[in-house]
Amino acid sequence: MTSFPAHGVAASGDVTSQAKRLLAQAPIFRGADPADLGPLAALASFRSFTRGEHLFRAGDAADTMYVVSSGSVRVYRLARGGTRELTLHVEGPRQVVAGVAAFEAQARYPASAVALTAPTEVLALPAAAVRERVCGTPALAGAVIAYLARRQAELLARVEQLVFSELGERLAAYLLEHAGEPHALPTNSELAALLGTVPELVSRKLGEFYRLNLIHLERRTVRVVDAAELARIAGGQGA
Repeated sequence: MTSFPAHGVAASGDVTSQAKRLLAQAPIFRGADPADLGPLAALASFRSFTRGEHLFRAGDAADTMYVVSSGSVRVYRLARGGTRELTLHVEGPRQVVAGVAAFEAQARYPASAVALTAPTEVLALPAAAVRERVCGTPALAGAVIAYLARRQAELLARVEQLVFSELGERLAAYLLEHAGEPHALPTNSELAALLGTVPELVSRKLGEFYRLNLIHLERRTVRVVDAAELARIAGGQGA
């Protein structure tokens, strides 16, 4: 893992170059001219968060846009009364956190974001500078519009999955997303929030998949054993 400056350290020199490379790899700027990203990289700073530390909370002023450099960030909403969380998405390397809010002046974050792994490194960009640069650069504006359209489609697909699919299907789909190499599972509470259920049911379903030899599970590390069967379950054909 590349080591970056901690909270609030402005990007300069090599760090500015690292910031520019990360922005060029981020899907939000896909297809943009790397030269257009230089001014943003010069204003950015890398920040490090420990597991469970919040980047921001719902209702905070949306004055910063984040791009994940390493680790992962969970974006969630609290249910009415604050007793239950719904995970909207988990962002990994090169993914943007709070991308939409950054393009609305005087906006507030509509959800909270918390580091899911330790450490999680992110690139922080002043939202006002992002708006100004994107609005004044047609290539950047086109890349951002295309990205926001893709994100809307992904969010709608996630809502549909939560509403219309069974837990086994959702868990199988999640495991398939991380097939190919051992994957460190989040806690059952975090996984339940991501899948729209409760921890007890997640634990039970993971145990069932393990007994069926669909996965290998050791402590919190999981490895997919039977991807074909998980794909069948994820397709709604039952466990």
